[in-house]
Amino acid sequence: MNQIELKGNTLILRVKKSNLFSRIVLYFITILSAALPLVGFFLNLLSFGELGFFSLMVLLLTWLFCFLTLRISLWNTYGKEIITISKTKLEYTADYNWFKDKIKEFDYEYITYTFKQVGYEEDNKGVLVLDLNNGGVFQTVTKIDIENLNDFISKMNNNGS
Repeated sequence: MNQIELKGNTLILRVKKSNLFSRIVLYFITILSAALPLVGFFLNLLSFGELGFFSLMVLLLTWLFCFLTLRISLWNTYGKEIITISKTKLEYTADYNWFKDKIKEFDYEYITYTFKQVGYEEDNKGVLVLDLNNGGVFQTVTKIDIENLNDFISKMNNNGS
């Protein structure tokens, strides 16, 4: 799977899927964090017959945890970063397949592409860094092989994009 894809002026960085066991564990935790509070809420409602403020707060907090674990699960399975580059504006979106984050916009005159090594040195992984001329630096989160990053960076810096 090619993690870096350039379609016109849209750059797509795909997250490498985590191993199957860890994804199964993440989805299992997500399902449990959704189901167990509901079961507890209904059992509490049946046994005491009243709807308490504390019960609703616990239900809402556990559903927040469920939402966060769902995001992590989807990111490790389908995640991708979408960067649209126009002449003076850069737009960034994190795509989780079922939903997307809010679009972040950055203004610039020119971009210099670099990378930052992340993780262990022997893993040879890095993240793409976009140095904007206005002093801003935008760093992606997708870990990509440094060899692929170097090829992409040299291509983009030579094109003058």
